[in-house]
Amino acid sequence: MVESALVMITLVGMIVFVMDIGRMLMTEMFITERARTAVRGAVVNNWDSTAVANYLVYNSTTSPDNVNGVAPTGYMGLQTSQVTFTALGTSGSADYRYQVKVSGLQMFTWIPWIAGKYTAPPVTVTMPAQSLGATN
Repeated sequence: MVESALVMITLVGMIVFVMDIGRMLMTEMFITERARTAVRGAVVNNWDSTAVANYLVYNSTTSPDNVNGVAPTGYMGLQTSQVTFTALGTSGSADYRYQVKVSGLQMFTWIPWIAGKYTAPPVTVTMPAQSLGATN
């Protein structure tokens, strides 16, 4: 009976661990895919940093109205302040590219003995902007 209880505790702990790590990885991949879409939109449409951050967070280049003076949370709890947009290289050259970085995303876990809130590692996506000088 004691052995069965120990085995069940271990089994349930392992199942919760696998499910929770899978959920955290899925969240990380959702954010990565959203960042890819935003940087692709910036390359094609020549957006500025505000438009990129709004698109990544709200799926629109404009932000929704503030509620009581506070910007609403967006996709998966993101805020526009967590998104950084950078143009790397020289416009018109072969090394010109856009970079979007999402950092400071809070994630939580239910894994026994290590449950709590953690900050996810930053997601960085870079894409070339080879437009033969047509970008700003």
